[in-house]
Amino acid sequence: MVDLIRFIGVLTILIIAAELLARGTENVERKFGQGIAGGVILGFLTALPETVITVYALLNREYEVAIGSAIGGNVILFTLGIGLVGLIYSFSWNRSLTMNYDYNVENNFLILNTIILAIIVFYGRFNIFTAIILSSIYILYIFYRIKKSKDEKENDKITNLSKSVIELAIGAILILAFSDLFVKCVVAISKEFNLPIAWTSLLITPIAAELEEKLSGIRLAMRNLNGGSLAIVSFVGSKIENSTLLLGLIGFFSSYSFYNSLPELISAVIANVVGIAVLLDGKVTKYESVLLIALYFIIIYLDLIL
Repeated sequence: MVDLIRFIGVLTILIIAAELLARGTENVERKFGQGIAGGVILGFLTALPETVITVYALLNREYEVAIGSAIGGNVILFTLGIGLVGLIYSFSWNRSLTMNYDYNVENNFLILNTIILAIIVFYGRFNIFTAIILSSIYILYIFYRIKKSKDEKENDKITNLSKSVIELAIGAILILAFSDLFVKCVVAISKEFNLPIAWTSLLITPIAAELEEKLSGIRLAMRNLNGGSLAIVSFVGSKIENSTLLLGLIGFFSSYSFYNSLPELISAVIANVVGIAVLLDGKVTKYESVLLIALYFIIIYLDLIL
């Protein structure tokens, strides 16, 4: 009972954090566009929990944990995450989610990242060579986004930038402080209700670990017409960071053969390909959303029986 009360309390805090991130990002988008607001700022903030865990794991030479933390969310967000945002957007606005014109930037960098990651899978090792390549992709992405933002005409309709920064900061702090506790609460409740360990590890915990990112995406999709596109750009931006910068850090720390983590890396490559394929036409229909959600649970089912 105590775990359930704690779970409800932490979930409420994460919902508040998601609302703050959605509000702050909307306002920043009016000034800098969806690429900076969603792909860079919100993408970075929602990836903070994985970033902290990855760095901590590397400092303790737990390289498999670092890999899992860095890319574990790709499968969830590129199937269940996009599916939920697309479906809720369709019901909220009675139309298919349409990406804004400059989403091609994220799409192109995601394609580049996927190709490099696939080559590294065959290479079989993270080292200083892969670290430089992967980190360079993310640095190039950030610089390109900043340059593109400066080249475009700025929108001066932003009402209170300092308020938006405060909202983003508070939202990020709440996510950083309570995400790990939320996952622990979910695991504790699962044990209390005698749920199978496989379900906890493969289904419940991964969803809980990425909940704050999905919540902020859902709130953006519900708040305005451009919110769905902004949410998905933030998904892609955070996963570009995770599978370039965070994986790159591993090579800076050690020359590591990732044979034991090969399934996770292959799954991340496949998830990236799914995300690229679905978003290639710049739309996410209601039917595609349902298929993506179903695909996630099919993957989970296959993991359970294989």
